[in-house]
Amino acid sequence: MRPCAILALLAVLAGCGKVGAPLPPFIRVPEAISDLSAVQRGDEIVLAWTNPARNIDGSSATDLGTVHIRSGPDTLASVGVNAAGRQQSFVIPSRERIGRQETYVLQLETTGQRFSDLSNAVSIVPVQVPGAVTNVRSVVDQGRIVLEWEQPQEAPQFADAYIVSRSDRPQTDIAADRKYEDPRYVPGQSYTYQVTAARRTDQGLVPGTGSRPFAVVAFDNRAPRAPRGLETVAEDSGGFLTWEANDETDLAGYRVFRGDGPDGPFTALLDGIHATNAIFDPAYRPGIYYAVSAVDEFGNESARSALYRVP
Repeated sequence: MRPCAILALLAVLAGCGKVGAPLPPFIRVPEAISDLSAVQRGDEIVLAWTNPARNIDGSSATDLGTVHIRSGPDTLASVGVNAAGRQQSFVIPSRERIGRQETYVLQLETTGQRFSDLSNAVSIVPVQVPGAVTNVRSVVDQGRIVLEWEQPQEAPQFADAYIVSRSDRPQTDIAADRKYEDPRYVPGQSYTYQVTAARRTDQGLVPGTGSRPFAVVAFDNRAPRAPRGLETVAEDSGGFLTWEANDETDLAGYRVFRGDGPDGPFTALLDGIHATNAIFDPAYRPGIYYAVSAVDEFGNESARSALYRVP
């Protein structure tokens, strides 16, 4: 073997016995919670946050154990972590804290008893809120579900607005008074609502106690009002009957009836529904009687108008 090859081989063999520099140990300390929030809902303060997904060394946070909830020097509660990287919440009764500023921080503890830094601090001043609204009722009419209710019996002076939610959609609506109209529905479907009185504060709209869920079947069975203001104008070949137009938005038309006397019998001038608030009757003559009813798009028919006798 050539001398240069021998030297190269010896160098390789000598290098195989060396030990590299020691690697730093993993630091299994979780990152601090950074998105802690606090809101008041009714008589409760709701704390919400996201558990960290990683430790401060970048490794996965696989051994999260407990989150400690603190206010000042006191630990209010210690709860188990549901999962790394997942949102979590905790509820604190607010009645005994009304009017007093409360500040909260969280600290995580691993199953190996290592502690994270403290979370961001949040402060809130709980306020007295209205109780539950009463006597929620509904009417389905003219393409709308109409809800109405009475003010809360408890702390009604704090009911500045009302939050209306429907179980099948995420957004809520705000009603300024005790009435709400919902045009977004499918006839025949069932919907569940909840109405919550709320108080306006510097912190925004604070909801009070929510009502019980209220179910509505979207079936319109309310008839239009009875027509009124019947008048006639004679013509050579008959006469025109007119009346005040109904103002319902779901009106389909009218049925017109004629009779020889106030007790009838009355017969309809047409087989179907008449679209306008005027009709020509070739059988018109003095002394006969007319009556008109209104019909909506769902087939609901009003009572007949007051009888009109042709002079």
